[in-house]
Amino acid sequence: MNLNQRQEDILKLLEEKGQVRVADLSKGLYASEMTIRRDLKFLESEGLVARCHGGALPIGNHLFFPIKYRMLANEKQKKALALSAKKYLRDDITIFFNSSSTCAFLLPYLKEYKNIKVITNSLYLVSLLAPFHIPCTLTGGEYNEAEKCLCGGIAEAFLRDVHPDISFLSCEGISDDLEITESQSQMAQIAKIACKNSKLTIFLMDSSKMGSQYTHSICRVSENKNVVVITK
Repeated sequence: MNLNQRQEDILKLLEEKGQVRVADLSKGLYASEMTIRRDLKFLESEGLVARCHGGALPIGNHLFFPIKYRMLANEKQKKALALSAKKYLRDDITIFFNSSSTCAFLLPYLKEYKNIKVITNSLYLVSLLAPFHIPCTLTGGEYNEAEKCLCGGIAEAFLRDVHPDISFLSCEGISDDLEITESQSQMAQIAKIACKNSKLTIFLMDSSKMGSQYTHSICRVSENKNVVVITK
């Protein structure tokens, strides 16, 4: 599934505004209303928007969009988070990444360092790492199509036996009292194990995650000396 630039811009505007009107999109994107309606029809067919009278709405929570399209949300913040996280990189370390659109923006910085090894449950991140020729190990496990990642018992068992120098993670929510949570139990378990087994865990959390709390707890920052949260 490939989106053109205009369709990507529509998703970004939906993320920012929560609802868009055909007339406003037509003016803002310099396209005819007929073209915009075709774009919305296509996005609806891909399960990315819900059309309504005169425009469109996002489907549920943008966090459940396929990871490829979540990278379009809060892109500037995610790039800034990755740049802030770069200071934790160094030569000769093993890093774990979970299935995170935010962590994807950190990957290009890895090529600046020597003898870095990556462990991840994300096939999507592996595909982005490929051009950099960085050694990478996948966890194994059940395939999650939307996340393009591996999870479940096999992935969890693998992670219990490894101890990365650093884990870079992003999760769905961080509450006002700094509890980090996920709505999906399998994703939460992956993050929880990585956090427990890593010498240092860095959570990258953009503004959409702040003040949110979901069902499954990963950790409380105040109770973990080896956890750092970077926010924008």
